[in-house]
Amino acid sequence: MSRPVDTDRWAGNFDCIVCRRKRLVASEFSKRALERHRKTGGSLKCNKCAAEQEERERSEAASKRKTALVGGESTCSSCKQTLPLDNFNRNQLAKKDKARCRLCVEKSIKDEERTRESSKQGKLDEIKRKMKEADTKGDVKERLRWESQLSALEAEFVTGLKPIVMGRGRGRRGRGRGGRR
Repeated sequence: MSRPVDTDRWAGNFDCIVCRRKRLVASEFSKRALERHRKTGGSLKCNKCAAEQEERERSEAASKRKTALVGGESTCSSCKQTLPLDNFNRNQLAKKDKARCRLCVEKSIKDEERTRESSKQGKLDEIKRKMKEADTKGDVKERLRWESQLSALEAEFVTGLKPIVMGRGRGRRGRGRGGRR
């Protein structure tokens, strides 16, 4: 049977317009950016460049806010600290009792991203383990099943597209009006 592919060495089909890196895999871009690129053919910006631009915009907004907001404090629902209003987003301040400071919001976003990545890696590891089990049992059918799932996950990593489950036949009713006449 075939060996699992080393995904670190794959070359993708996408280019970043900001840092000018070429042949990047789909996992280097956000899902929304890839969808927009596929629909309109628009330009792509990698996650790294998007994060840098977001950080610049955030610091510019913070400097504007410091001049606009004078005084006032609110308590963060996550870290329980009482902080000045400029440490909160407008959306969070609107939540009043459930408002979280910028640091807690950013931390939760990073934690979600980390768990998503570890989940993907965990799925790959689990499938590889099941492939080895099927190999040791000599079960060709199971081996083929896990091989196909592994290739689907690897393809999702490169293209950013989830696999589509094709139709499962005509169902019980078959063709026609499907019933009594």
